[in-house]
Amino acid sequence: DGSASNDASNLIREVRQALYIQRLRYGSVDVTCARVLDWATRGSAAALGREDIGRIKVGKQADLAMFRLDGLAFSGSHDPIPALVLCGAEKADRVMVAGQWRVLDGNAVGSNGVQLDKEALIAAHQEEARKLVAG
Repeated sequence: DGSASNDASNLIREVRQALYIQRLRYGSVDVTCARVLDWATRGSAAALGREDIGRIKVGKQADLAMFRLDGLAFSGSHDPIPALVLCGAEKADRVMVAGQWRVLDGNAVGSNGVQLDKEALIAAHQEEARKLVAG
């Protein structure tokens, strides 16, 4: 999914939206947080015809996003799966892509493992966006 079809490039928000929409039709008994996470992982892999992704298992490709659930937004949540889907997991604490850490302690890192300059990246992105608008 990309910025043209969602607001924040946040897959957890999209999972939550799928939960809400499908619960309108099928109810909360049939549409659980675990079920929508399965749709987002194994289901998405199946939709792409991919057998090598979609689950954490020996021999499979895997990108991982890990979230801390000890913040105020998660207070009182006793099950980590609904907490992840329902309580607003906005920023991953750690992200691994193709076996390389890309986010550590909530900060983006380059291929060399060094923290990226977020402010410089935002400024460069904004400049490129202005060029696109200006034509």
